[in-house]
Amino acid sequence: MGKDGISVGEAITVGREVLMNMINEIMEELRPTMTLEDLQRVYSPKLDKIILDEEDASNRKYIGGEFNLDYVSDKFYTCGYKFFFQDEQQKIFKVEAKSRELTTSNLSPKVREQLKTDKNIKFEIPEPSETARNKHNRETFLEK
Repeated sequence: MGKDGISVGEAITVGREVLMNMINEIMEELRPTMTLEDLQRVYSPKLDKIILDEEDASNRKYIGGEFNLDYVSDKFYTCGYKFFFQDEQQKIFKVEAKSRELTTSNLSPKVREQLKTDKNIKFEIPEPSETARNKHNRETFLEK
């Protein structure tokens, strides 16, 4: 049990639920011609939100992470993230989640071919921008 009263198992379960909700929202936006740039544009704001929510909830600082597309078959892939946070005692915490299998028909032929060849596509996830932080702070303030 962490100092915030949440066990690692509970945190992982919550992370998976957040990712699945994010995936469901994103699936509505996906088109059969999604390029890697399109994927980054769609996923980035949602990943920023996960990072900022975790920082708020755990009082830990985001120090880096990645978003992955993983090849399953010609018809399916999964996506997921690994984020790393550091507390005041310099201890590192990993928060990760992975989606269910998603259909590759939403990806452009070029992305499908790259995924099939490379088996994994990674995006480094930078720290959320000041604009993303300000938006998050406004939304959090309005929720209270």
